[in-house]
Amino acid sequence: MTGEIAVVLDASALLSYLAGEVAVGELMAEVADEGQHVGVPAVCLAAAHAAIDNELGTALLALLVTAPVIRQLPLGADPGVDDARQAGTLARAAGGDLAVGHAARAAIAHQAHFATTRSKTVAAVLPAGWSILDLSQT
Repeated sequence: MTGEIAVVLDASALLSYLAGEVAVGELMAEVADEGQHVGVPAVCLAAAHAAIDNELGTALLALLVTAPVIRQLPLGADPGVDDARQAGTLARAAGGDLAVGHAARAAIAHQAHFATTRSKTVAAVLPAGWSILDLSQT
């Protein structure tokens, strides 16, 4: 995989980090050591915020996305590219999960690894053989 964004985190990866799993932090450190970045799609960030029910979680998520290695990835940032349609089409394959659709669209656009705790769901969305980093196996 090549490009400035080496890995894309989905909402499940963000929530895993908030639950105290160290895999996301370790992954961020590895990517930073390589001089690359970790992408956090805006829809995944919104989904993670929606799932948080306490101020500590909100604060930790806000801190995470300010790390220098993190790049927030807006939906529809590229003129002439129909990101919303593409993300929606991918989301349909994930049972309508827009966060997975946006993360898959971002991973494909950046030719990046996809980090998740929901590897089976994600595998149904991405092209065959795509690099999925299963954070649930750590």
